[in-house]
Amino acid sequence: MALFSRKKTPPASPPNPFVETPEQEAARREREAAEAAAAEAARVVYEPRKGGRPTVEHPRTKRVSLSLSDQEHETLVAVAGGRRVSVWARERLLESLAADPTPGTGAEVARLRADLGRVGSNLNQLVRAVNSGQTVPSAELLEAVQATREELARVRGEMP
Repeated sequence: MALFSRKKTPPASPPNPFVETPEQEAARREREAAEAAAAEAARVVYEPRKGGRPTVEHPRTKRVSLSLSDQEHETLVAVAGGRRVSVWARERLLESLAADPTPGTGAEVARLRADLGRVGSNLNQLVRAVNSGQTVPSAELLEAVQATREELARVRGEMP
């Protein structure tokens, strides 16, 4: 017989442990897919971390500048008690505005208008009397003019 005869079957070779058969490969792939699905189901999903600076709900974008002497600055630093002077000053200013509304609003303006109306009424009465030919005693006129001056000076002093 010839060396390469078709009639002979080759001898059975031992299986190679490093080479998978198609059945072994399919079983391995199924096992890996099941493990991956179980791992995916058990994995805790976290939100991605945001990069950059944190955002502020109400950002402070406007600046107010203030010039102080050394002594004034030292006083404010001491009163702030270790806090930043700007934060301390802003809090105190906003607290005072919330507690005591600014002068010249509402009732204050109404009171000043009433005072000016009374002064103007007195002045008009005197001028009408003089123009109609009535004689007004000079002491009374002087007293009315002086009261008008004092009232105007007081009102000007109260105006911001």
